[in-house]
Amino acid sequence: MVALGALSAVLTDVAVAYRHRAVTMLVPQLLGVAGAFATLTAEGTAVAPYLLPALGVLAGVLARLGPEGSLGAMILLMDAQVALDLPLPGPRWLPPALMLLGGLSVVAPALAGRLFFRGRAERALLAQCLAGCAAVLEPEAAGPAGAARRRALHDLLERARHTGAIGGSALLARHLPGLLALAGTASSAGARGLAADPALVGRLRAEAERVAAGRPAPEPAWPPGRGPLDERLARAARAAVLPGAGALTGAEPAAGGDWRAGRLRAVARAVLADPQSWWCGLRVGLALLLAGAAAAYFDLPHPYWAVLNVTFVCRPDVGPVTGRALERFCGTALGVLCSGLVLACGGTDWVLLAVLALAAGLVPALSGTGYLYQAAALATVVLMVTQIAGDPALPLLLPNLACCAIGCLAAVLACELAGPRHRQLAVARRLAVAVEQATLALTPPRPRTALAPYLQLAVARAEFERARREPPWRQGATDRWAALIEEVERTVDGALALTPADHHHVDRTRHHLHRLADRLHRLDGRRGPLPADPVPAPRYGAEGPRRKLKSLRHQRGRAVLG
Repeated sequence: MVALGALSAVLTDVAVAYRHRAVTMLVPQLLGVAGAFATLTAEGTAVAPYLLPALGVLAGVLARLGPEGSLGAMILLMDAQVALDLPLPGPRWLPPALMLLGGLSVVAPALAGRLFFRGRAERALLAQCLAGCAAVLEPEAAGPAGAARRRALHDLLERARHTGAIGGSALLARHLPGLLALAGTASSAGARGLAADPALVGRLRAEAERVAAGRPAPEPAWPPGRGPLDERLARAARAAVLPGAGALTGAEPAAGGDWRAGRLRAVARAVLADPQSWWCGLRVGLALLLAGAAAAYFDLPHPYWAVLNVTFVCRPDVGPVTGRALERFCGTALGVLCSGLVLACGGTDWVLLAVLALAAGLVPALSGTGYLYQAAALATVVLMVTQIAGDPALPLLLPNLACCAIGCLAAVLACELAGPRHRQLAVARRLAVAVEQATLALTPPRPRTALAPYLQLAVARAEFERARREPPWRQGATDRWAALIEEVERTVDGALALTPADHHHVDRTRHHLHRLADRLHRLDGRRGPLPADPVPAPRYGAEGPRRKLKSLRHQRGRAVLG
């Protein structure tokens, strides 16, 4: 139980910043302990057969909260199923306490580095954003190269904003508003092909190196620049590098100045009110029922292995279920083959313990190479733990593979055939929001920094990268979605590159954006208001754009009904 608790903590160690890591590691441990205690308490009662599907529905709703919620849902189901199926002697509180002890044995050293490396991850992220702003402003960043640099900058900004919103870092809270304003001005200038002062670009790169090294901020004057653009860039750069110095005035609001206010409650309300969240939960519960019933019907040893495979596969934040299920089965087959070779050669418990330590170390190390290899390492860990615990693992190789096939097939049947492919719907929803915010950016009074559509496009690209892991028979649809994202990016880029002097093009562009938004909403299958953004877009100072967005959606709905 201690080893399983430690494994669950290793699986949740995905964040870089220490405050963010505390959330992603501690909260899933508490949810896992609660799930284990609930199943042990309900054991032998009338509600025991229905508890795990109910927890599956809850886990599906939690997974819609984002990557952190998905990790918590995975550990909740994993610990609940382990506690339900393993013979656990002693009082009911002992197994959850042992699992929590194992988890804390990993969480404590993972968070201990904060005493020595405080703020290093946040400083590195801020430095990358400053260097990205400098790269966008360079003269050679024109054409396709400039579009790629702006896209990379927006992805970095989305990472920084998500890390700050979840972890609540004071460093990011101070610097991120000014950084968003600087990035908005630089991105707009780069899209219009405007050149910045080379001295200002060099100063931004020097500031990025200083922030990454953690050196104190100097006080030399910024380059005066050669025009109004350089003045705005210097003012935004001072606000990003030295919060409080050169603060932005009301005429040029700091994008995202209220980027963390009321976020958690708004997201929780939106997720609970969204029918897609409960539909996702019902699919996870159905998959758990199918896997458990099939494992019990074939009388497989350790039937909880089948349900654990459902738990690992049904994670909406890591890609489509079908592609992940294929990777899970192939990785488990590879792990079973390697474990069979080790067990057939024989060896003492110390040899098995060394193989277990190596496989457990490969679980986080292989996370960036693909889920197939990580699944192979996980299968090796499970079989080595089973052998060391006294249950001969060699006869369990084929049952383990059969449980994996049952769990993956149940997940595919429940989450793909019995429900819509919400991954593409999520991409369409993000693209529609980006187009609507680009339309608002063309509505007087136009904001100086129109960064919100770009950040929504960054989230849409992240969703699409997860959808790229579709199986081969769906690659045609994936290519069509890639072309659609490129079309939306070009349209938004061209619309935001317009200046107030191009007023004869603004109305035509706004009409084109309205038609594109309607097309995306038809793909999304929705006509009503969209749910709150899990990572909300920055507000630009006043409530006017928010009211205009509601009015825009209302007019679109009336036009469709008419």
